[in-house]
Amino acid sequence: AEETVLWSAWALLFNPELVSETHDAYLAAGADILTTNSYATFADRFDKIQIPGDAEKLTRLAGRLARESADAADRDIEVAGSLPPLRNSYNPDPGATVAELEAEYTVMVEHLDDYVDMFICETMGARVEAEAAANAARRSGKPVWVAFTLQGGTGRHLLDGTTFEAAVKAAPAEAYLLNCSTPEQISAALPLLVKAAKGVPVGAYANAFHEMPVGWSGRAGDLLPGPRDDMDAQRHVDVVRDWIEMGATIVGGCCEIGPSHIAAMTRALRPTT
Repeated sequence: AEETVLWSAWALLFNPELVSETHDAYLAAGADILTTNSYATFADRFDKIQIPGDAEKLTRLAGRLARESADAADRDIEVAGSLPPLRNSYNPDPGATVAELEAEYTVMVEHLDDYVDMFICETMGARVEAEAAANAARRSGKPVWVAFTLQGGTGRHLLDGTTFEAAVKAAPAEAYLLNCSTPEQISAALPLLVKAAKGVPVGAYANAFHEMPVGWSGRAGDLLPGPRDDMDAQRHVDVVRDWIEMGATIVGGCCEIGPSHIAAMTRALRPTT
């Protein structure tokens, strides 16, 4: 179905108010950074359902909605422009060169640049996409964060086997994170990323899916794992505390981590004045 292919872009097309309401809910929970809802607005995805031209419109809309919510907040909020995998999430082989991917990322960066304070290259599973996304984002002159995923992989490295040391070298950034992976995967790999980052800030934001099978492919029709029932707000706080002890200074949540999780994290971890 088109809504499955569109994923989060569906809301931008048919219910943009829901996107704004979601941003506002996370801000009310205590979030300091809003990520643009541009994870599914790149041209390659829209080509699959013959909606030409909508990629730019929806990417810009995603940026504008996040910016409006941030500007309306009662405190300083940063907006991070999401640069996603362009050839399927959790894909160890995007089937494109760094130059080809970088050209596509550059278009997304241009469409988001007016609205964001930084860029976050999210759910990067292959060295070529991390390098390409970071290259494109750096040309904006704004801070760049790179977040790697372990979901559907075989160990404590990128899905294509790239070590964190090699990935960090290929994609210079102001922060490195692990995201959209199970909390257990992140906890096992985070010390390696801290070591590879060599003093650059490190962070983590997990999902709450059941672990994904190796070789999962959304474009092949594989269904996402279902949500876990053991990752409530308190469990999430406990996991985040562990990450902070490991050296994480940027923490949050990915898929299935809702405002209630962020609110509990804010209450537990933010210093009171």
